[in-house]
Amino acid sequence: MLTDILQNVAADLTVAAMATGAGYGLLRHQNRGLAHLLGAKGDRRILIVLPDLRVQPGGTAGNHRGTGYVGQAVARNEFEAVVALREMLSSPLARLVGHRRSGREEPRIGSSGPVEATVMCPPIADLQPALAAPEPLKALPGSLSGRSLLLIGGPAYNHLSDIALKHPACQAVPELQDGEWGLRLTVGSPRQFYAGRGPAHSGEIGLIAGFAIEEGGPTVTVCAGSSDIATRAALTYLQTHRKAITRVARGRSYSVLLSVDTVVGTTLWIAVLADGRSVGLPV
Repeated sequence: MLTDILQNVAADLTVAAMATGAGYGLLRHQNRGLAHLLGAKGDRRILIVLPDLRVQPGGTAGNHRGTGYVGQAVARNEFEAVVALREMLSSPLARLVGHRRSGREEPRIGSSGPVEATVMCPPIADLQPALAAPEPLKALPGSLSGRSLLLIGGPAYNHLSDIALKHPACQAVPELQDGEWGLRLTVGSPRQFYAGRGPAHSGEIGLIAGFAIEEGGPTVTVCAGSSDIATRAALTYLQTHRKAITRVARGRSYSVLLSVDTVVGTTLWIAVLADGRSVGLPV
């Protein structure tokens, strides 16, 4: 009888080991696919850059403070989306067994897997030398250069997104039309304009745009939207549709424009371009 029990235990352990190995392999494949799309290659890693959102004096209030908080801040929707993305990019083994963290341990935003760090966008003053250069993305400060960049949020608060969306490889750029900010395609005839707010109050627009700064060089990916909710939707769409986007991009510059319904919670593509051609997005 003891022999039977030991055989059953051994069989259960074998099945568990096989399931763990299969799970590890699947997560490792997912990790590699998304990391490669974002420009992780060899020893080149990804730097995630959050907007330079700053609270000015008088911008906050507290019950027991004479002066409110002043300094950098992060929109909750964007922060949570970045945490989810970093979770997907983290070590497959850590994802498989789960992260164990004590109540006293501080959350880390440093190195993890193909991600070097998550940082705030530098103030515009720190980027002036790059802005004065003929090709700003090739003249970024040392803390940013040589990395593939994932830029969160649009030009309003992320100065690097502003620089990136002016790069010749970008196929959709922010534009103000009739008092409404939206995205204008830089290719096609006519060059279609998509308003940042749809006819319904729940309608928003999102953008995923990726390109290489130079052939074989670091990749820049912009995930932005007409609100922090739309930015979060763009980041989520990038994760869930990474395979389809990879098949479309094939290493080329690409742009995916998204229609985001903030009430229903749906996100659908409305325009997809690769190397200046409208290509659609396979399911």
